[in-house]
Amino acid sequence: MIKISVPFATELSLVWFLSCLVLCPAAQAQPSSPPVEPAVDDTEFARILEYYQYDRDLPLDPVSYGEWPWRSPHTLYKVSYRSAREQRVPAYLAIPKNKEGERVPAVLLLHGWNLFWGKNEDWVQELIPLLTASGRAVLAPDHFLYGERKVEGGFDSGSNRGPYYYRDWMCQTVVDLRRGIDYLASRPEIDPQRIAIFGGSLGGWIGSILAAVDGRIKAAGLSVPATESVTGQTPAERVINASNFFPRISKPSLLVIIAQRDSRERNERARALFELVPGKKKLIEYDEEHYIPPEKIRQDLLKWLDENL
Repeated sequence: MIKISVPFATELSLVWFLSCLVLCPAAQAQPSSPPVEPAVDDTEFARILEYYQYDRDLPLDPVSYGEWPWRSPHTLYKVSYRSAREQRVPAYLAIPKNKEGERVPAVLLLHGWNLFWGKNEDWVQELIPLLTASGRAVLAPDHFLYGERKVEGGFDSGSNRGPYYYRDWMCQTVVDLRRGIDYLASRPEIDPQRIAIFGGSLGGWIGSILAAVDGRIKAAGLSVPATESVTGQTPAERVINASNFFPRISKPSLLVIIAQRDSRERNERARALFELVPGKKKLIEYDEEHYIPPEKIRQDLLKWLDENL
């Protein structure tokens, strides 16, 4: 998880804390830091949006490397497509079986932090058959510098990177995902009017930006979104700070999933950001840790997709 602007706090012992409550009433009145920073105004947000634009007539140049039709409720295709800055994006495309002649809805999956695994992480691999069994196609790409796109000396949690590095990484990733929507819309099996996104952890943070910048998304799901990764509003940080995007998620229906045993900072921020969303929205909390097995959310997720996609 990236940590660019995170306040430091010393752990307090229970004895010291209780004595403060009794002996230091003035300390009780000290206001705590708000979980969310004020969003930038519309003029500045218009400048931010420019970082996520690309040439819409850029050829996709799609490539299919093979298919796997066995032991699943779908046929799995290994594909890639062209993105901005001459990047190629490797992905899995899963098309549900027994839907010949139909145009099906699709879910774009945004994986988490797992640098080495990318789209091969357990969370994505468990979600794909869950979604295709319900009659939905799935596109699962690798984020920039993740999975098949991982490079030596590239993006990792141990790197001492500056804010512009992370800004550029996020902008490339979001454009790559927008190109993924272009790719889905180009497929004859997919209904381009019924495209959803669903991101977990790091993917939840990415998804909060994607949902605000691409009007083609009909439904957006963010599970345990790691939006606390960037909380500053410097010129570089404001381009990727989720507090500037949640208030602009108005077109897609939004689902936010919280794990109650996740970090307090992450959960308080997710709840506060959720309140800023002006459109249709739903918040669900589970008594789980940060990783919520997809099977645990199956019923709620599929019901939400049925209602909104």
